Amino acid sequence: MMLRTVMFGILLFLIIGTSAAQPEKDKMKAWIEIEGEIKNLTLSAKFKNESSKTIAINYVLKTKKEGRSGNSTSTQKGKCISSKNKQLTLSEVRLNLSKKDDLFVSLFVYHNKQLVAQDSVVLHGDNE
Repeated sequence: MMLRTVMFGILLFLIIGTSAAQPEKDKMKAWIEIEGEIKNLTLSAKFKNESSKTIAINYVLKTKKEGRSGNSTSTQKGKCISSKNKQLTLSEVRLNLSKKDDLFVSLFVYHNKQLVAQDSVVLHGDNE
């Protein structure tokens, strides 16, 4: 009985400590901005930390292009410090899209190995 009480106390301490150390997930925002025309696109991976703490983040930006000219994939990864209430450009990708091409872009942002924000975009080249 004593062991069970001690184990419960330790578990409760770990749960409270972990949740207190994590910034509020709903205050982390990630998005992909698209500029230019289909034939000459610039995609920017953006992040804003609206929590009350400065945090360290890791990000992954994946692009996959499929079409007549073949398939290509790209993955960009990085780490940075995100100050509170500051918008960051994490990465940029420039590419051309032709008719019949499809582009899939995904952005994932992690803090302490936990996903805190994400976004994705799908573009079709026949929207020229």
